Amino acid sequence: MIITRDREKVFYDFTPDIGPRVSVSSGDRLTVETLDAAGGMFLDGWVYVRPNPATGPIYVDGALPGDTLEVQIHGIKLVGRGYIHIPNHKESTKFTRSGHEFVKVDAMPDGSLHVLNNDKILPAYPMLGVIGVADAGGGSGSDAGDYGGNMDNSLIKPGAKVYLPVSVKGALLGVGDAHGAMGDGEVFDQGVEMCADVDLTVTVRKDMKINRPLVISDALIATAATADTMEKASELAISDMRDILETYCNLPHTDAGLAIGLYGNLRVCQLVNHTMRMEISRDVLKNFY
Repeated sequence: MIITRDREKVFYDFTPDIGPRVSVSSGDRLTVETLDAAGGMFLDGWVYVRPNPATGPIYVDGALPGDTLEVQIHGIKLVGRGYIHIPNHKESTKFTRSGHEFVKVDAMPDGSLHVLNNDKILPAYPMLGVIGVADAGGGSGSDAGDYGGNMDNSLIKPGAKVYLPVSVKGALLGVGDAHGAMGDGEVFDQGVEMCADVDLTVTVRKDMKINRPLVISDALIATAATADTMEKASELAISDMRDILETYCNLPHTDAGLAIGLYGNLRVCQLVNHTMRMEISRDVLKNFY
């Protein structure tokens, strides 16, 4: 297992001109230490630079333009204290800052979340807000695109495999912006923002050609797309799902359309960057074979 130990080895834009911090081989399993969206708000010596730092870049030997990078997420261990700002439209409290409640949340040893403001214990649903590869045209870490990036897709969690289209040699993978929990849509522009240790395996897939991110778990297949509008992102995610069902699930054209139209679910990943996903149950797909 390879461990990227330094949380300061981060970058902010998914561009090809940033040199890799570590090199790995296809099939390697590694643990990646990530910062929260503010760059480690509760760490000693914290200095805010830009939102959503990604740990890396991670150079994957053998990854070439046109390939697909498979990132299998085995686990996300939340680390330390996190936070979320929640809009407050009523009377201010001692936690109110600029019209928002600043809520502090601790990661507990049993995997739950301890809300310090009200002493409640809540369930944790760890996921990654940022995961992507370098974009040949240059991609912002605060944004999302065909390269991945700040997608805030709640399906990117332990047990999932994330597929990303490679456009530069070595892929130059980055991960970060872990959340202790976050509802679909990221309606307050944040989840519970926390540092995390991410256990993952990277594999270069020469047998897959995709246009945009894809997530596969035991339960679901989901395509994701980001565009200038939610409507355009939806169109791309739906079109990508049809391509996946026809090309890799070997469904006839009509069956692929029926599966999407009758059993597919269009979800909002996040409002900020207009990221949408089309997901379908793998159990439902069994009816078409």
